[in-house]
Amino acid sequence: MIYHLEHIDSAKNMYRYYQLYLSPSLFNDWIIKKDWGRIGQKNKHPFREGISFPSFKEAQNALQKFIQNKTQHGYKLMDVLQ
Repeated sequence: MIYHLEHIDSAKNMYRYYQLYLSPSLFNDWIIKKDWGRIGQKNKHPFREGISFPSFKEAQNALQKFIQNKTQHGYKLMDVLQ
């Protein structure tokens, strides 16, 4: 699953995105990958972080906390892809 969030404030010239990817790994655990950066800036400074969890439930709980944290900081959930 891919969760896409955006924070746009044109008055501050702020155009940010944040993406969270939830996927199984080859080692029977689950991984959340995080990408973030400026909207429209492709392949210039891609930031990526990966966090591993032993179960789907733990990864899902952490994912919800990440989304909650970002929405509290002005991001809006724009899309969820399966």
